Amino acid sequence: MSEITISFLIINSIGTFIGTLVNLFLCFVAAFHSPKTIKTFSIVLINYSLTNIGACITGFLLQQRILKDGRSLFYVSYGPCTVFGERFCFNVFGAYLHFHTHALWLIFLSFAYRYYVMVRKEPSRRLLQFSVFIVYIPSLTQFLGMFFQEMDLEEVRFVIQSRFPQYNLTGLTVTGAVDIITFAPLYTLIHMTIISFPIAIGIQVLRGKIIEVLVLKGVDLTTRSRNLHAQLLRTLTFQATVPLIYFLDVFCFFLTHIWSHPILEFSIIIPSLIVPILTPLSSLIYVTPYRNFVLRLFALRPLLKTVSSQSIQIISLNDV
Repeated sequence: MSEITISFLIINSIGTFIGTLVNLFLCFVAAFHSPKTIKTFSIVLINYSLTNIGACITGFLLQQRILKDGRSLFYVSYGPCTVFGERFCFNVFGAYLHFHTHALWLIFLSFAYRYYVMVRKEPSRRLLQFSVFIVYIPSLTQFLGMFFQEMDLEEVRFVIQSRFPQYNLTGLTVTGAVDIITFAPLYTLIHMTIISFPIAIGIQVLRGKIIEVLVLKGVDLTTRSRNLHAQLLRTLTFQATVPLIYFLDVFCFFLTHIWSHPILEFSIIIPSLIVPILTPLSSLIYVTPYRNFVLRLFALRPLLKTVSSQSIQIISLNDV
């Protein structure tokens, strides 16, 4: 095994381990230490954390390298999934991708929820849970498409060896699609690239509307509620910005069209491992009740309270 491969496997293992721990901690904080004002919203936050945990676990099981050639796409796995064979690794990869797309949908739902609460009354927990299921359908369809995708492993291995003769892949776990212009790989490609753009635009539109409501003088929000909404908006805004890291994955992916190198092929996966680490940290940092719990838990000095509610409101809005 080359030094490049070992280096990326170490990076992958460390990243997925940290991401799993941070999201487990956020699940605990959101479940047992959410103030009443955002108790219902914690449903989305917990689902988001569980999705990140799924992405970290599957990422660790895969520890994958992606090779692209024309209309063919191949995946070389080095992680624990290899113990159970090629098909298991391919299914884990399908789960990995669907966790990342679902995480983006949950960010959109988070913004939609915050805006809905401001202009109407808070929805029931059951309705919010149903909404989480609705936005899960596109990612579930993507996962099921890959799960039931037919794959001739002998053909995959023959084609990859003929198109990448410079690599010694003997004994490695290799899967993929000889022709990506079929339902499962094509749907996955569209869902992870094209559909992501209108979701991102929708997030920014909702963010603008939330800010308008927060600065509106006649809005029916208490000072405490207004401040909590502003804190959550800063959290959601950060979470909406972090997924831009995925563009590094896309950039590396397109570079492999013109230059095949192990560093690029491993780098297609690595940037996406950072997202599940940064997004839960934003909630633990920006949401005051969560931040204060963390400070108390680790015996750190709690943050000073703002002098007046008006200054709290102004500071919160200027930081979003």
